[in-house]
Amino acid sequence: MKRRLARRSLWIIAALGILGFGLSIESYREFGKAMMGEGTWCSFGELSSCEKAFESDYSVLFGRPISVYGAVAYFLATSMAVVGLINGGPYLLASLFHLALFSVPLLLATAYFAWALFFVVQTVCVLCVGDYLINLSIAGTTAYACWRLKPPYKSLFAWDMKSLFGTAKGRFQTVLMVVLLIILGAMVVRFEHWYYMRMRGFHLILENKINRIDTPWTQAFPTRGPVDAPIQVVSFGDYECPFCDMMKETWNHLLEKYPSLIRMTAVEYPLNSDCNPAAANNTNHSMACRATSLALYVLQAQGDEAFWRVHGEIYKNGQKLTPELLREIGRRAGLTEEQMKAAEEQAAHPKGLDNHLRIAHVLDFPGLPMTLLNGIRIQGYVEEWALVKIIKAELASKGLTLGDYKKR
Repeated sequence: MKRRLARRSLWIIAALGILGFGLSIESYREFGKAMMGEGTWCSFGELSSCEKAFESDYSVLFGRPISVYGAVAYFLATSMAVVGLINGGPYLLASLFHLALFSVPLLLATAYFAWALFFVVQTVCVLCVGDYLINLSIAGTTAYACWRLKPPYKSLFAWDMKSLFGTAKGRFQTVLMVVLLIILGAMVVRFEHWYYMRMRGFHLILENKINRIDTPWTQAFPTRGPVDAPIQVVSFGDYECPFCDMMKETWNHLLEKYPSLIRMTAVEYPLNSDCNPAAANNTNHSMACRATSLALYVLQAQGDEAFWRVHGEIYKNGQKLTPELLREIGRRAGLTEEQMKAAEEQAAHPKGLDNHLRIAHVLDFPGLPMTLLNGIRIQGYVEEWALVKIIKAELASKGLTLGDYKKR
C-alpha cells in the first residue's frame, strides 16, 4: 500500500512537472510577444493582464525571463520523480525526500512572485497563477505523501551524504554531476539565445537577408552622437511604455560604453488618442501627449541638448507621470509658466506631431517600441546581448569591430 502511494504521488508530480514545463514555454512565448508590442492572448483588461505582468521588473531575474527558471525547475521536479519511478525500491522514498527539499525554495519563490503580482504590479496573470497552482500542487502532493509514508528523514539524509561525499567514487560522481549541470545550464542559455534570435527573426539580419528602410528624414528630429557613426538608430517610443523605457536604457548603456559608435534619433509616438488619431484610446497612456508636448516644446525653445535631458527624465518617471511632475520637469528645464501652459494646450491636438505621425503611418508598425538600426526594422524590446550581436554583424560588413569604438 505504501509503495503504491509513493508511486502514485511520483506519477502525479511527474505529470505536474510536464504541465508546468509546457506552461513555462507558453509564458516565454507570450513574454516575447509582449516585448514586441503584439499583445498577449491572456490579457483581459487592467485587472487581469499578462502583458502588464510581463512589463514589470518582476518578470525578469538576472537578465532572463522567470519563465526560463520555471522551465528548469519543472524539468528537475519531473526528473526526480521519474528517477524514483524507474529505480523503485528505496529510491521511491529518496525521490519524495528530495522533492520535499525542492518544494521549499519552490514555495518561497511562489510566495514572492505572487506577492509582487497581486500587491505591487496589482494585476492577475492567468499564466502566472497557473504556475503558482502547479507549484502548490507539487508541494502539496509531496507533503501529503511524506505525511502518510513517514520516511526516515535522518537515514535518507545520511544516505545522501554518504552517496555524495562518503567515498572517493561518490566524490568523483558528485564533482562530475556538478560539472555536467554547469554544462547543461550553459547549453540551456545558449539554446534560449538561439531560439530568441530565431523567434524574433534576427537570424535574417545576421545573414543580411532583410530589407532596409532609407531614413533621410532623421534630420528633422532630435539626434545625438556623431553624424558619421557606423550605427544609425531611429527610436520610436511613448513615454509611458515600459518596454520603450527598457529599450532606451539599453541604448543609453551602449552609448556610454561605445561613445562614437551610435547616432541616435528620437521620434515620439504617444499612444494616446488626444494627440494621435491612430491610437486606440487615451486611458492606458493618459499622460503621453502631455509628456511628448513638453519634450518637443523644450526642443523648440532650448535645442537638442536640453531635449535629451528632459527626454531621459520623463522616461525615468514613466507610468508615475502626473501633470504636477511634468510641470516640475519643465521648470527644471528652464521653461516659464507661460511656456508650460502653452505646452499643455498643445498636447490636446496633434500640432507639432505631424512628421512623427506621418513617418509612423508610412512604416505601419504594430506596436512600440520600434527601432530602425541602419534602416533595419526591429520591432519591440531587444535584449542587449542580441543588439550587440546585430551591431557586430553590421560592423563586420564594413570591416570594423566593436573594440574599435570602446570607451578608453
